[in-house]
Amino acid sequence: MQETIAMSKREGARLVRGCSVVLAAVALVFSATPTHATSASTSVGLPGGNKIDINAWHCTLYTNACDWKASTRMSGKRPKMARWIQNRAELEAHGVRVSVSISKNPEATLTMVRKSLGVVRWKNTNASISDTFGQMRPSRGTMYVSTRSCGSAHVAGAIRVSEKCAYAGAS
Repeated sequence: MQETIAMSKREGARLVRGCSVVLAAVALVFSATPTHATSASTSVGLPGGNKIDINAWHCTLYTNACDWKASTRMSGKRPKMARWIQNRAELEAHGVRVSVSISKNPEATLTMVRKSLGVVRWKNTNASISDTFGQMRPSRGTMYVSTRSCGSAHVAGAIRVSEKCAYAGAS
């Protein structure tokens, strides 16, 4: 009888440890900053071997909030400082009657175009990068979120890059 009770206690402890591991794994998958992400990028070549890279990124799995990032940066053999470099990120919740609240870095501006779409913009002067980041908090009816990152720049003299975009989200 004592052997049966001791065996049951060991099995119970093992079951509790197993449940704890499963719950920790589920919490990791559904955290606000998951390891799964959707991203996109595009590049524009410049004279002299440099280029402008436009990047969009956001999480794919979330419960309440989803981290996002968007950037426009100069890269290449010898990237120079641009007179100005700008990133404009469109952050949207998709579904029926959805809304989204958006946080962003302090130097950027946020304009809510409608309840489900916000635009974050930052124009950086005398720099080689303009990056924005924050969190989206979509409403319950949201099917998916998307990030569209658009970049432009005035590098030097007549070298200007008109706005080019990268879209991360369902098509």
